[in-house]
Amino acid sequence: MADGLLIFENYLKLLNLRLLTVLENCPEETRTEVKERLKETLDPEGDPVPVLSEEELVGCARLSDIFSAEQAELFDEVKNSNDWPRLLLLKQRFNLSAAEMMILTAILAAAVDDRFRRLFRLYQNSEEPRMDLLLSLIDQEGMNRYAYAELLGPAGKLISCRLVEPVTAAADPGPLTAFRPAPGLLAWLNGDRPLGSYRGTAEWIRVSHKFGKPFEVYGPAVEAVLDAEIGGSPVPLISFFGPDRERLQDAAETLTADLDRPMLRVDFSGLAEAEALPLMKLALRDAVLNQAVLVLTGFNEWIDSGGIFPARPGRILEEWNVPVILLTSRSFVFSHNELREKRLLLRLSVDGLSGTQRFSVWKDRLKGLPMEGSVSEDMLRTLAGQFILNSVQIRAAVNFGLGKAVTEGRELSLADLYEGARKSSMHHLSDLAKQMTARYTLKDLILPPKQAGEIDALIAMARNRSLVLEDWGIGKKLVSGRGISALFTGVPGTGKTLSAQAIAGELGLDLYRVDLSTVVSKYIGETEKNLERIFTEAQNSNVILFFDEADSLFGRRSDVGDSHDRYANIEVGYLLQRIETYDGIVLMATNLGANLDEAFARRIHFIIDFPFPDEETRLRLWELLLPANVEKEPDIDLRPFAAAYKIAGGGIRNAVVWAVYEAARNKRPLSREDLLHGVEREYQKMGKVFIALR
Repeated sequence: MADGLLIFENYLKLLNLRLLTVLENCPEETRTEVKERLKETLDPEGDPVPVLSEEELVGCARLSDIFSAEQAELFDEVKNSNDWPRLLLLKQRFNLSAAEMMILTAILAAAVDDRFRRLFRLYQNSEEPRMDLLLSLIDQEGMNRYAYAELLGPAGKLISCRLVEPVTAAADPGPLTAFRPAPGLLAWLNGDRPLGSYRGTAEWIRVSHKFGKPFEVYGPAVEAVLDAEIGGSPVPLISFFGPDRERLQDAAETLTADLDRPMLRVDFSGLAEAEALPLMKLALRDAVLNQAVLVLTGFNEWIDSGGIFPARPGRILEEWNVPVILLTSRSFVFSHNELREKRLLLRLSVDGLSGTQRFSVWKDRLKGLPMEGSVSEDMLRTLAGQFILNSVQIRAAVNFGLGKAVTEGRELSLADLYEGARKSSMHHLSDLAKQMTARYTLKDLILPPKQAGEIDALIAMARNRSLVLEDWGIGKKLVSGRGISALFTGVPGTGKTLSAQAIAGELGLDLYRVDLSTVVSKYIGETEKNLERIFTEAQNSNVILFFDEADSLFGRRSDVGDSHDRYANIEVGYLLQRIETYDGIVLMATNLGANLDEAFARRIHFIIDFPFPDEETRLRLWELLLPANVEKEPDIDLRPFAAAYKIAGGGIRNAVVWAVYEAARNKRPLSREDLLHGVEREYQKMGKVFIALR
């Protein structure tokens, strides 16, 4: 710091002597006072020790001569030091010219020294130096001063690199524009790393290796940065993208640690692009000043649906040759060719947590918490496999469950964790689909053994995906994705919707029914767009998508007779492709099982036909659907109903509901006649002739 003060003092002496050369510009009555002020700043304690004599300095023809003479005697003493004074580091890291250093010195002097503020006021009636005076300090003759005006223009280093700024905002500074140091610069010169100007969006991070073999994973990016710096070529921009924000940050810290640099992290979350751009420029400056790696995050909203990074921030990144890591949820490219040609963009995918890693995070978050004794590690492993959450979401899920348990005065349960996991799976599917309450369980399903076995197999596949695809390695070559698809076929009322609810309830996942009336469009291309919105929003939402009554999408693709047939086939083909790439569970229901497209059938994991119930199955349905706590007349025998009336489970449910309401309306126990009236209503809706039981 002592060397730094000495350097700055000598710059101030040079400033003093340059001010002598422009004294002729002052009014006659102020020259005497100016000379006294100059003497005061040159010799504040009566014992001046100038680096060069006044005669030598004043006698120099150009400012460049003054600085070359100064550097010859002063800079050589410290330029080989490992700890350069920061003023010299500033000059070196921004490659500032002698003229730019003279301007910067005058602006810094006004900010730190009352004597210079008083002096500038005598010269120009302003304590902050104005452009006219600053340019006079550069050119000794005063003839070509405005030839240097670009040094204080928007494109000049001093302004564009956020070293100085106009006191009053001005798009195009003029002769009367006053300047001051940009935010944070003085603090940096004093040895600090200020963050006050970032309004809480930035932080300095102590980095460490977060992955077991970081250099093997991200070695190409490290080598590309080092090679560019050694060779003097533009440093590449590095893009880490993936679904887990903490994993992205870990990757950035690992790379920064390999580069042996400090990290400045700036989060633009909640900021519009226009608000964030000044902070981006400030962060780039501070990254240069501190030889740091700049990590930018929180700008996913800036990237459009085509994966294009906006032009304005892209051009700012183009202007700075400093290591920058961009953290996003998805990959992107730059919108303008200039940046693509100037700076290489390295795109590196950071995979989300595997099932085993999610299990470890769950265990770590639950360590020491009051858990019910019935919650085993196998249960947690199943939970981790079913919900594809990142570490932030797992933490939120645990906090939600713990808060609920504490509020109710009990230990944390597995049900709390499942509910927390569902709450943490943030999405906006309610705008595109309707959530269904999973009111049924597997015990409520009355199906033939074959169909029941298929439902059990589907649930087992969902629970064991992480084990089979990740731990056993099946997902590397044999399976293209982790998604599960099932098609339920059968006439209405045979249990397709009830089965979807039972599967969701058994897995502890939310069930969303897609309303096809809002998806299928008569306009060409709109159906695909609507489907894309649904699948994109559901991708990381840990929900089950249920396309109910999906006959309009899942029928056999037709021969192309006209353009409408061709586009209808495109819609089905797009749906096939999207289901294959979707990582979640898709359930579909149709009444047209016999008309199923063969190519579609080959790509579906489960095709389960729900048969019309026989007499024995109908009796079980009557017994299940008639609640035990409903007061009934003693003579009700359900077997004749099952034998005489061939209606599916949905019709039996409707008949029971109507009959119970009828009994409640008449304020009496449920009677045989109430049930007969309920069945009669169902027959009327189906257009069948009803014959009452004797």
